[in-house]
Amino acid sequence: MTHHLPYHIVPTDAPDAEDRAFLVERIREFNDRVSPHHREARAAGLQPLAFFVRDEMGQIMAGLTAELYWGWMFVDDLWVHESLRHQGYGSRLLAKAEEEAQKRGCDRAWLRTFSFQARAFYEKYGYRVVGQLDDYPPGEAFYWMRKDMVT
Repeated sequence: MTHHLPYHIVPTDAPDAEDRAFLVERIREFNDRVSPHHREARAAGLQPLAFFVRDEMGQIMAGLTAELYWGWMFVDDLWVHESLRHQGYGSRLLAKAEEEAQKRGCDRAWLRTFSFQARAFYEKYGYRVVGQLDDYPPGEAFYWMRKDMVT
């Protein structure tokens, strides 16, 4: 016996931005309803945090962007121009971000990196791998890292 459902699964290779936004909103509504932490963070807004190293022309030569919420600092991006690498700029950016995050009430940090990026750099500053996705991309690995910051 074939059971026909009143709904149809419709595939697409080009999802409409409006349709994607609809899904995001439904998930946010659910999270806000069942998680007071999500509701509070959304009401207060995520606290952005950023530091930039600029040259004399104002061009960005290095930078770090992060968001603060739930007592955590999420390091979104940390980049240093090749000409400035191994001169301490990345270390100083990370230290300044951690210091400011702690002043704003964060005692933990997390980030994501690939095996071909900066895992060893972050480990040098106390971050540890808490999750690993092997063969992503093929032949490499993707890491979730965290640090418990002590004041």
